[in-house]
Parts: sequence; structure tokens; C-alpha cells
Amino acid sequence: MKYKTDNNLFNKDRLQMKKNTFKVSFFALFLLVSCLTGSAAHAQEEVGDFIRAGKADANKLIRAYAEPASKAFGHGLNGGWFNSGQALKLGRFDIRVFATASFAPDEDKTFDLATLGLSSNVKFDGSRSTIAPTIFGEAADGPELRLFATNPTTKQQEEIARFNSPQGSGYDLLPVPMAQVSLGLVANTEVAVRFSPKVKYDDFEGELWGVGAKHGLKQWIPVINEVEGFDIALTGGYTNLKSSYTGIDVQVAEEDRSYATSQQLDPSYYSGQAVKLTTKAWTTSLIASKTLGILNVYAGVRYSNVETDLNLEGRYPVLAYKTTLPNNKYIEDITNPIMLNMQDSQWGATGGLRLKLAVLSLYGEYTIAKYPTATAGIGIGFY
Repeated sequence: MKYKTDNNLFNKDRLQMKKNTFKVSFFALFLLVSCLTGSAAHAQEEVGDFIRAGKADANKLIRAYAEPASKAFGHGLNGGWFNSGQALKLGRFDIRVFATASFAPDEDKTFDLATLGLSSNVKFDGSRSTIAPTIFGEAADGPELRLFATNPTTKQQEEIARFNSPQGSGYDLLPVPMAQVSLGLVANTEVAVRFSPKVKYDDFEGELWGVGAKHGLKQWIPVINEVEGFDIALTGGYTNLKSSYTGIDVQVAEEDRSYATSQQLDPSYYSGQAVKLTTKAWTTSLIASKTLGILNVYAGVRYSNVETDLNLEGRYPVLAYKTTLPNNKYIEDITNPIMLNMQDSQWGATGGLRLKLAVLSLYGEYTIAKYPTATAGIGIGFY
């Protein structure tokens, strides 16, 4: 990182304070990419540098870098709900654990800085490539960015920092582990539940729940309802994941306390700082299956919808300068600097198989879509 030192209105302390404040917002991304290497974690810290260009530019840059991970994570949550077109009989149950891996398409491994609509505070060399890696991109630095701010005395833009856009993880997939219980009801109907109670560890907190249902359609279709070993079903599922990190305690820096008000010097004034991540995913499928002894083979079409909110909440102190004379320093409170809503949906063709060995079952599934998913798992139950 390079800083200008020839103008006392823009000093390294101010920049470092902002960096320490805002890079914590990317801890939420760690929840999305915890399975990836440390290069992704490094990228999360570096993206925090963007915030110095202002809220609007920071949100655009963070969205471009992180959105593919939110899509992959959500579509992964939508996998593995059911593994047959045949519903469990009344009172029968299945307990399973599985993992779904979602793969990022090539087009979402990079983004173009020139198409983001950034303000004049963010500049890059237009004569060179403006293609930067997303979180699923190559583990190599992206283009160099230069950040500018207006000197309130001279009214001229001055460079305050320069850095490269963050590296990608070098991986193009995101695995999502899951546990689920299914129960057979009347009328060829099956329900499924995913649930994890609120878990707290240090300053981290998370909870997950989901419900799904499958209804056999074969019984309502003449002729087909007489075919042995063949089934058709309509399925659906909804999963909700909430997580937060409250271990943030950004106070006024010691060297800046003389510029703060008595209220800002009260440690409780900046309480409530937190990173929050919420993902809502729902899916529906129409599948047909054929049972051949201990083997069940199925195929169908699937719709997957994902919505993720990534927010940095609370008040954060930043050393700033008055734009009117005299240009004195003061502490500015920035509230909720990152507020991102990321959505995606896709249709896909899915197929898989299940092998039953007494009370044990093994199964695998693959869905062809923009974000393809692969699922593998094991279950125990009475089928």
C-alpha cells in the first residue's frame, strides 16, 4: 500500500483506521468460503480497502467480487432434498448426511472494473486490462486501483492510496454439508426437515432451518398408476441460514481522541457493531424415477432461487475534515457502511441414483445448470 505524505490533510493514520474498521465486513464472506484456502481470506481483507472511496463504490466492488460465492452457496443449500420419485410410506423415515458442491461458471470467475459504474474517486489504467478475479478466480492480484479524495483547501483531487484488486481463491467450487430427516405421511406424501439450533462460539453465532415436501403424482395419472416400479413426484424445499459476528469493537483511535466529542469517547457509543449474513434458498422439482431391485434411478427438472443479505451494521468512527473553513479535523460516524442484497435463480436438469442396502442407502446426484451442483450422501432408515 502506498500513501501520499506531502499533504497533512491526508495521513496514513486516517487510512489505516478506515482499513481496520471496514475489512472486518468480509468476515461474513468467510462463512461462504470457509472451505477455501487462505488466499480467499487474504482477499477478503484487501477488498476492505475499497471502502475508502465511499459507500457506493465499496458496495459495487464488493458485490462484483463476492456475489458468485453467494450464488454458489445458495444453490448448494437447495441440493439434496430428495433422491427418488417415490415418497416414503406412512411412518417410514430416513436420516441422512450429505454434501453438495456448487461450481462457478467461467463467466463468474472474473469481473470488469470498467463496467461497474465507479465514481471518479476510483481510477485505474484504462490502457491495461481491467479484468479482475472474483472470489472464484485465479489466485493472482488483479489490476491496480488508485483512490482519490478532494483536498478541501485546494479543491483538487489528490491520490490517497493505491493497491491491486484482491486475489481469487483459485477454486471454482463451494461444498455445503447438510443433515436431514424425512418422514412418510398419508396420500403418498413425504416431508423433510433440516434444523440446526442457534450455535454460539466466541463472538460467532449461526442457525439454520429448512422444510421440504414431496408428493407422488403417479396415483393421479391413469395407466401410469398401474406401472410397477415407476414413480413421478413434485418436490419443494426452503432453507434459511442466519449468521453473525459481533466481535467488532472499533473505537476512536488514541491519537484522534482530541477531535472526538464526549459522547464519541464513551465506549458504549459504538456498541452494536456486527457483521450479519442471511441466506434464503428455495427450490422445486418435477422428477421421475425407476426402481430396479436395490437401485433407484431418477431424473427431472429443477428450479432454484437464492437471496443473500450481507451487511456491516453499527456506527464506525472515521477521522475526517470539515469542508468549510476552517478545515478542522473531526470524527465522522459512518452508519451501516455495507448493505448488500444479492439474488439469483436458475433452471436445471437433474439426475441421480440411490442404492439401498437394508437400512443403509448411498446416493449421488448431479444438476446441469449455470451453477452446476453435485451431491453425495449416506442415509439410514426404514424405506
